[in-house]
Amino acid sequence: MGEKITQIGAGLAGPLLATSLARLGYHVDIYERRPDMRKESIGAGRSINLALSARGIHALKEVKIYDQIKPFTIPMKGRMIHDIDGSTHLQPYGQRKTEVICSISREQLNKQLMTLAEETGKVKIHFNKKCTHVDLDKETITFQDTKSGRTNVFHASLVIGVDGSASAVRDAMVESGKLNCTYEPLEHGYKELTLPPGRDGNFSMEPNALHIWPRGQFMLIALPNLNKAFTCTLFFPMEGPLSFETVVASDDVIKLFEDQFPDALGMMPGV
Repeated sequence: MGEKITQIGAGLAGPLLATSLARLGYHVDIYERRPDMRKESIGAGRSINLALSARGIHALKEVKIYDQIKPFTIPMKGRMIHDIDGSTHLQPYGQRKTEVICSISREQLNKQLMTLAEETGKVKIHFNKKCTHVDLDKETITFQDTKSGRTNVFHASLVIGVDGSASAVRDAMVESGKLNCTYEPLEHGYKELTLPPGRDGNFSMEPNALHIWPRGQFMLIALPNLNKAFTCTLFFPMEGPLSFETVVASDDVIKLFEDQFPDALGMMPGV
């Protein structure tokens, strides 16, 4: 089987899918708009840490790469709920010690997945290639080189869109009438923060838990990292009395944390 497949997008799903296809004998060309994050210091897009559940781990095991990913993970045995008064209680994910989910850096996972895909010898990733148009009838894809600005058109008979919420492949299918799509923006956004290691260099909180500060219409979560810090994410309304619209200045942020996340504030001097 030597058929070539074209994929748009080298995020998490793209390289994993390409690895699976390579194991079936296919050759895969992946086109990615960003530079190679393994060589250049760039953001990983949505850099929220991931919680790998049994389903995600199963997908990695299916293509025989979980053993290479596992060293970058931290097992979390349950949700550590932080009440507004500072008290905490653990909600276990299961009854057995093995019933855990795993924290992993999105960027680190993305880097590993790209490398492991290339190591199959059947996957090539083309970076700095932004897909600007897909012609389903002519079976062509137009790419713009994000460094030079030059545009090229390639023929591709089999294309898989793995290019996220702003998918050019999906847009082409909608324009052709072959797909209906409804776009509904979320009412919440997020802000990523860092809870650093303690003064002794160790974790400031229980490392084997997913920490959650539930507060009704919003919440703060924290996942452990290998460097003993926690990646925190504040999920917050975009509009409203208490939202990103009203919490703007530094004093607003401090007041929010004093009122809603006092125990977290004490561990986040740079908030």
